[in-house]
Amino acid sequence: MKYILQDGPEWHSLLPLTFTRSVAEIRTGIYSLKERWEQWLGEKPFIATQGYLSERYLPIGEDNEYIIINPAFIPDEKLIKSIKNLGENQCLIQGENLIAKYEKKNKENAKSIPNISYYYPLVHLKNPWDIFLKNDEILKADFKKLRENRKSIFSLNESNYAFQTEDIFIEEGACIECTTLNARNGPIYIGKDVQIMEGSHLRGPLSIGRGAQINMGAKIYGATTIGPFCKVGGEISNSVFFSYSNKAHEGFLGQSVIAEWCNLGAGTNSSNLKNNYSRVKVWSYQEKKYLSTDLQFCGVIMGDHCKTAINTSLNTGTVSGVAAQIFGYGFPPKHIPSFCWGSIQNTEISDLEKVCKTAAKMMKRRSLSFGKTERKILEKLFAMHRKDR
Repeated sequence: MKYILQDGPEWHSLLPLTFTRSVAEIRTGIYSLKERWEQWLGEKPFIATQGYLSERYLPIGEDNEYIIINPAFIPDEKLIKSIKNLGENQCLIQGENLIAKYEKKNKENAKSIPNISYYYPLVHLKNPWDIFLKNDEILKADFKKLRENRKSIFSLNESNYAFQTEDIFIEEGACIECTTLNARNGPIYIGKDVQIMEGSHLRGPLSIGRGAQINMGAKIYGATTIGPFCKVGGEISNSVFFSYSNKAHEGFLGQSVIAEWCNLGAGTNSSNLKNNYSRVKVWSYQEKKYLSTDLQFCGVIMGDHCKTAINTSLNTGTVSGVAAQIFGYGFPPKHIPSFCWGSIQNTEISDLEKVCKTAAKMMKRRSLSFGKTERKILEKLFAMHRKDR
């Protein structure tokens, strides 16, 4: 059976994080959505997304039989069983939301089969803030499944101090020195070749992905995900970094989502609580207006390739598009458009060629290349956002 993770309406509601990726590549807990579905299905799924993003993924090819899955749902044992028990041309739904559909083409006299309603509770990522809001539940479930057939490879050396070590999982090659790890409120996962420097304090639930670096004196509270090859320091609480992004210096980040290839300059701080304790509103690209999150705590939602200058202060509920360069004195606006240059005193459009050169340099530092596909995506987005202005 061929499984296809096909973007649903959530692709639009999860902007700006999905401007440069399928919903399936969003990271929560220990894994990306695609990685999690692959584990549960026991098969490598294909990805179907927006046309201008499709070159990033393997071609699906022609097939007469496959199951389409909405990747914005978090799988569990009951859901996988229900999907695999679908009849031909039958849908699995929850309310008005399509979860999965078994499609079989070129079948003569196909009978109409009623949809199946799924009544068990599911984690459903509909809005950008759901990523950090539901990260506690997702991370704990990931850790439980991880521990079913595996044991932690390494133990901590005597320079570290740990609480509830049975809920700490450390992969091969991790280097941890003079660190406190507290798993009493939730598990701690440390991926392969992670480096955690001296004086760091970590509280679960927490996932630190492969090759990530935690700088000296970092203070990280749960529920937080530091994606693969990120470099972080300072104070972080209930936030998610996708991968290859940096917050290497002092400064606070809370209730936030940082996509890929971002760099937060030294002393960058994000407010996650309004002075009057009211609910936070954020910019919706889909609705083209500010919407209430119904949350008291919400920091920043940041798309790919964004940069902040040193000592940047970000408002509560800031939303930044793709490749925004944020600098200047005072507070930036709560909505920072894609390809913005300055965003405080001046709101100019960045030079696309300079954006691409910067992306290429940053990727080269991680031994990756900025290829034609990535350039085409940025060119497409640049044209889209320039037209909107």
